[in-house]
Amino acid sequence: MKAALAALLLLLTLGSGRPAWTGRLKRVAVVLGPAWSGVPVPARNGLKLLLEDLAETAGATVLEADPGRSPAPELTVLTLEGDFGNAGLRLRARLQEPARDLRDLTPVEADPRRQMESFLAVAGLRSPAAGSVLPSEPGDLLPLAGAYGTALLGGDEAAKAAEPGVEALAARDPGCATAALARAEAIHRDLLEDGQAPLNAQADCAQAFDAALALVPGFPRAARYAGRFYTDTGNQRQAMRILFESARRWPQAPALRSGLAYAARTTGLLPGALGALRAASDLEGRAPSGQALTENTYLYTGQWDRFDTSLGPGSPDRPDPLGDFYRGYLRLLEGRRPEALACFRQAALPAGVNVPFEQLAKAYVWALDGHRPEAVLTLRTLLQARKGLRVPDGEFSFKIAEAFGFAGDPEDAMDTAQLAFSQGFGCTDWYARTPFLSELHGLPRWRALIDHLQARQQLLEREFPPERFEGAP
Repeated sequence: MKAALAALLLLLTLGSGRPAWTGRLKRVAVVLGPAWSGVPVPARNGLKLLLEDLAETAGATVLEADPGRSPAPELTVLTLEGDFGNAGLRLRARLQEPARDLRDLTPVEADPRRQMESFLAVAGLRSPAAGSVLPSEPGDLLPLAGAYGTALLGGDEAAKAAEPGVEALAARDPGCATAALARAEAIHRDLLEDGQAPLNAQADCAQAFDAALALVPGFPRAARYAGRFYTDTGNQRQAMRILFESARRWPQAPALRSGLAYAARTTGLLPGALGALRAASDLEGRAPSGQALTENTYLYTGQWDRFDTSLGPGSPDRPDPLGDFYRGYLRLLEGRRPEALACFRQAALPAGVNVPFEQLAKAYVWALDGHRPEAVLTLRTLLQARKGLRVPDGEFSFKIAEAFGFAGDPEDAMDTAQLAFSQGFGCTDWYARTPFLSELHGLPRWRALIDHLQARQQLLEREFPPERFEGAP
């Protein structure tokens, strides 16, 4: 009777408007160990994500462990391993808690879903959302993990190819929030790369995100991905509403704050973006990490040393077109042209990792080498290739506008800046401050654009004042 009452109280907490977490932070990292057999890499990644979701909806602050470094003393680390054979999926784990000896966890449960829950139970974590995070049938755990890992972490082609299977999985298990999220992100990845996606794909993507967030109210991972989707489609208002609601329910989740910073900075709410980053740092106990995006808030607020530090040094042995592009871009802003050219050359190497940034870097290489017509042609080709995208990313369009300006093509620069505004990029301060578009400032079209930017930003500032981004929502 007591167990049933406790379960009911947990469900009531989850379904109410109150946060499901109170008390001091418990920071947790899930890592994949080396001992796996019969479990493909995408499924291993998906199992890690699912275990993180269970921990996060149990109230833990989930962090990525820094590879090659000893974990922080206050960090609980769960190392996951397993085998798949005739007996099905069997998982094992090692648990390292602060000030305790390392423990090997070999669950007695045959059901792999219960095995995952048992690992967290030893660490004092029980998720009231486990029934929706995990599939309804134990035999679906491995297929779900494979779909989840592929849709969220796989390459673009693999994620797109997984879409039909993910859709079937979500239809077979309509109560599984992570199946809905995997479907949403598979569609999202298709939209990001393919201008020929079906006309209803964007609506289907939004509906799948909504389903995940309805099954686990404020589901942190779903809110983060939905926030990125809505921001890149120019609807930062919806992105921030989703993220604030999730942060209200799960105030211990730092990545929600990083998502808020992204949505805020792209619409000009820079004090709010900085506040969100401070809140994320407080939760993580360090600078926000584990992001797929560069933290351009520091760039737009003039904190260039901090922006440079956030990018890291890069490596010629690891393709990183996004990071290398911004290393070159920052050095160009600082007047360090030879260093900028070296970074752009590195970013432009055809690695196939982030082709839009490879092409954008190539345009800067042409311009810095004195081949401005070739730079302009490269930019026009890049812009043409992005026409028809259902997730256009106005911030990237603005970077193309700046490159046109640097290459000495003010007409295309003006047109593309207006395009970036229409796609939702509204950081008024950076429109006004970037030196690459300074030649446009005397144009009536430019002054009208700034007026529109300021009007839109003021509307959002009234709904999302800076103090909303600091601390608890």
